Amino acid sequence: NAYVNINRIMSVASRLVDAGHYASQQIKQISGQLDQEWKSFAAALDERSTILAMSAVFHQKAEQFLSGVDTWCKLCSDGGVPTEMQGLEIAIHHHQTLYEEVTQAYTEVSQDGKALLDGLQRPVSPGNSESLTATANYSKAVHQVLDVVHEILHHQRRLESIWQHRKVRLHQRLQLCVFQQDVQQV
Repeated sequence: NAYVNINRIMSVASRLVDAGHYASQQIKQISGQLDQEWKSFAAALDERSTILAMSAVFHQKAEQFLSGVDTWCKLCSDGGVPTEMQGLEIAIHHHQTLYEEVTQAYTEVSQDGKALLDGLQRPVSPGNSESLTATANYSKAVHQVLDVVHEILHHQRRLESIWQHRKVRLHQRLQLCVFQQDVQQV
């Protein structure tokens, strides 16, 4: 509605100036100021929409990552270690696939978090220090995003530690199987 009203006002102002209105100089000045203010307001809305969209994507991915942590921990420390060579190779392959899945999810959420933090700490407006959002204080939002990022980092490190422990166990068991096979051949 505001966009339609602004356009209507600008077109009436343009017609008055073109018709040679006695206050055409003032009309030009006021319409120019209105146009500038409207562009500034629209840019602020766009900037705010961008930050909100980035925030929504980050929080959605963070929630997905955090909800998958327990499942991933279970899969990393799941049961015993197979005793046959073929079973061990399959388990190692599945374990590596799980690591790639966790790493991909962590990479996505951390990149989105970094982009959001950059957007919150540095206004996106095109160099205008007087824009409506350039003076916005996002410090509370920055702290909240940092808390989420730190929580995700903590869980990722924990997952990596569990994953590494299981990987070592699987590879050691595989080496033991190879050694036993060599002993039997000898």
